[in-house]
Amino acid sequence: MKIVNFVGYSGSGKTTLIEKLIPIFCAQGLRVAAIKNAHHNFDMDKPGKDSYRYRRAGASQVIVRNADRWAMFSETPQGAPHLSELIAHLDPADLIVVEGFKSEDSDALRLEVFREIGRGEPPICQSDESICAVVSDKAREAFSALPVLDISSPEKVAAWITEKLQIKGIEKC
Repeated sequence: MKIVNFVGYSGSGKTTLIEKLIPIFCAQGLRVAAIKNAHHNFDMDKPGKDSYRYRRAGASQVIVRNADRWAMFSETPQGAPHLSELIAHLDPADLIVVEGFKSEDSDALRLEVFREIGRGEPPICQSDESICAVVSDKAREAFSALPVLDISSPEKVAAWITEKLQIKGIEKC
């Protein structure tokens, strides 16, 4: 499976970009999966619901399903799983789109999403040599010799990714 990992600071536009890229990849006939790293505590389960009650009672895993989808909740008292462990749980896909995991090493194609958002952080690519392109609203000297892809042109970003990963989709009519 081919993997593209988008890293960047909170508020840089990673989620919005990925939300635009997924339908472009799907329109090419690609089966796309997504993994998101959340930095803050989150809980998709709602207090009072059966699955929440099962987890609170001590179940280490809970699966909930309906006619349209299913989800599995797994408690991880030993710590957060590595990206590769999460990928192992996915069904086969042509492309896995990952958001976050900037501190983990992987074989993924890594792109930084960078926009000036007023906090003065330097681009991650200045300290992370595994980043091979930057998606931004304008080129900056700090990006060094890396390719800079226009964040307002998701079609061009998708084309660059599919070319770089050598993914061949099937155009849908």
